[in-house]
Amino acid sequence: MALPDVVRTSRPARISYVDNLRTFLTLLVVAHHCAAPYSNLDVWPNRQEPVSASAAVPLDLLLVVNQTFFMGFFFLLSGYFAPGAVDRRGQRAFAVERAKRLGIPFLAFILLLRPFFVLPTYLDLPSATRPSFVVYYFTTWEVGPAWFLEILLIFSLVYAVARHLCGSAERARPKPLRRRDLLGFTLVLGVVTYGWRIFVPLGTYEPVLGLPSPAYMPQYVLLFVAGVLAYRRRWFEALPRRSGWFGVLLVVGSFVPMALGGYRGFVSPDDLAGHDLAFLALALWESLFAVGVVLVLLRVFQRFVAGASRFSGYLADNAFAVYLLHAPVIVGTVELLRPLDAGPVLKFLLALVIAAAASWVISGALRRVPVVRAVV
Repeated sequence: MALPDVVRTSRPARISYVDNLRTFLTLLVVAHHCAAPYSNLDVWPNRQEPVSASAAVPLDLLLVVNQTFFMGFFFLLSGYFAPGAVDRRGQRAFAVERAKRLGIPFLAFILLLRPFFVLPTYLDLPSATRPSFVVYYFTTWEVGPAWFLEILLIFSLVYAVARHLCGSAERARPKPLRRRDLLGFTLVLGVVTYGWRIFVPLGTYEPVLGLPSPAYMPQYVLLFVAGVLAYRRRWFEALPRRSGWFGVLLVVGSFVPMALGGYRGFVSPDDLAGHDLAFLALALWESLFAVGVVLVLLRVFQRFVAGASRFSGYLADNAFAVYLLHAPVIVGTVELLRPLDAGPVLKFLLALVIAAAASWVISGALRRVPVVRAVV
């Protein structure tokens, strides 16, 4: 007899364009963290101070632009696949599966990979007052990119509880995605982000969970919820043909609030009160830009990058492991390139090629081990 919270559905076929999109987003994560060591922003353990600040500005722009959408996009896709998984397994089995597929890799990063990630920060401490590495390791909480696994696990468990409280599974109700809905969502996201940042401003580090970007939490939550709704209402399958162009319009339009004062939130944030309307303009720029880029990428990959091959399958199958492994690989790559006398952009490009290739090769090799493949 079937459990009442389980819907008898077949396992969905792989969606090639989504696999390719996940691969692309994972590559963006690697690129983001390869740019960080050579940028003007002190956000990476073994960052190298650029000889010329102006030469590193392109990398600063890459970090800022990426940050507006790429992790939120991951939460959107994660939310999209959550309802079907609960429908097939039930809430309890879904929660157990998420704990295994997210919790175990998170613990593996903490125990096996985090020492290599934080070692440069530890070695930068003054030798006279530097504690032993064991003491430093257990008295600090820098989880690097693994924060995503931590937060996604929390979101997944909350969703499982919500489904349990709501009772039986909600039936799919196809509903067209209208432009006014997209615009309304974008404006709500901007306003909520503005309100949130009065208390959690940009640049805040959350030490308990180790979040490097808690100022973006409203985006992560709302895009995860949007992903759940997209599955139920079949928004991805019925994405309007012109939605990509609407996304371009949102991206272009995002620079209006930026020009009207949002730039002040970048240029002189410390000189402004937390409720200053410049931060509202900045939040609206981010929201318009992020939703626009998401629409453009969804439509481009649906139409032009929907094919599957053995190589694209290899990249997609190992993308999650690459996300888990890439940070210490980049730390090592940056040290490897340290003697090279080159500008920050060239070093970034070399680091990206080396770190991306090494991360995928190492991930592919590790996933040949059955116990590793079972969780990543």
